[in-house]
Amino acid sequence: MDALAAFLAAADASPLVSLHSLLVKVRGETKVEAYWTPYVASDRTLVYSASKTVAATAVGLAVGEGLFGLDDRIVDLLPESVPDGVDDRTAELTVHHILSMSTGHDADTLDAVRAAPDGDGARALLSIPPQTPVGSRHVYNNGASWLLGELVRRRTGGSLMAFLRPRLFEPLGIAPAWEVDRLGREWGFSGCRLTTRELSAIGELYLNDGVHDGRRVLPEGWVAAASTMHIDTRFEENPDWALGYGYQVWGGREGYRLDGAYGQFSFVLPEPEATITLTSGGIEGGKAVLELVFEHLVPALAEPWASPGELALPMPTDAGASGPWSAAVVPPRPVLAPGSVQGCVPEVTDARASRDGDRWTLALTWDGVPLSLAGGPGWTRQLVGPDNVPVALAMGTEGSDAVAHLVFTDTPHVLVVRLGARTGVAWLTSPLHGPALRDLRTWA
Repeated sequence: MDALAAFLAAADASPLVSLHSLLVKVRGETKVEAYWTPYVASDRTLVYSASKTVAATAVGLAVGEGLFGLDDRIVDLLPESVPDGVDDRTAELTVHHILSMSTGHDADTLDAVRAAPDGDGARALLSIPPQTPVGSRHVYNNGASWLLGELVRRRTGGSLMAFLRPRLFEPLGIAPAWEVDRLGREWGFSGCRLTTRELSAIGELYLNDGVHDGRRVLPEGWVAAASTMHIDTRFEENPDWALGYGYQVWGGREGYRLDGAYGQFSFVLPEPEATITLTSGGIEGGKAVLELVFEHLVPALAEPWASPGELALPMPTDAGASGPWSAAVVPPRPVLAPGSVQGCVPEVTDARASRDGDRWTLALTWDGVPLSLAGGPGWTRQLVGPDNVPVALAMGTEGSDAVAHLVFTDTPHVLVVRLGARTGVAWLTSPLHGPALRDLRTWA
């Protein structure tokens, strides 16, 4: 069994791993590219905190253009957001401290940033005095990552996307999307939507010191600065997160990585000149996936691998029950093996399912929005709701119950709906941005 086959077998055997895509490049050549049905290459998925690296890249480009410097103080760059009587430690914060999440705070500042009544998240962050000396510690700080986008917006007078499009996206030939807040501002800390190839292209750009197709895209020296581990993270509980933090990238056993919740990764491995990019939806984030990558794939990058063949997410089995099934209310409850995440479950009512041979129909109301889905056999991709949210449906039966898997292909997330003796609804992994249906699709 070659390394790729061993990796796939181990992933398939683990209840903690759900792979959606894999793209491995060695010295610029594609070694393997694979997608687990119903996901396809064109899916532009939510990469969660891998978005942070994209926001940091915008900062690197701004620094390269002389818009501000790494050692510039935030209070000097955003004077209109400085609160009266600003704390002395806050006044010490520089762009470097924000990039490296070494602000001295002992907790994430994001809640305060997002709750700012006037929308001035920068003022909200600068109103929180660091509890320890600036630069003395690392605390994972989404509020700091939000501020990176705000710095670029304030200093350029435009959006983060408008700044990045001609400088980063167009040179790479990619077209990401990015979620925005109520004031139309990209989040910075999350919300970027990328295909697997686009995420890989950013990893490849960093691997090649900011050069793409012979053209320098990132300022000289930026990749070296960004990939230096500027702050100690040895107190992180998981050892793979205890190897240091750079400029919105995590240190790794080899190289470093772009890292998003539930296992949205691009590993940058300078020594073998490789990138390993994958998307997934595992229950324990990316911990189990990361372990398998370094156990099977990284040691064998120079070896030949066989084709992975056809790959697919698990579908409900079919015991042959005929239905129909209905429920006025579908309560949040475990519907599969223990471990499925229950947070942020939508209110599902008026659910009905029926079958005609291997063809299925499913109707339900999601937080007041009526939806109608059809499919079978296998996975059926379709658009649902007034916002045309992409979803793939697969249905089957367990005992006398109908079981539906709804894969929201612009995200890592799968919703399971069960109707019958054990009626219930649960996410296999819960959306971190909330369960609103419209947020489960890529924003134009």
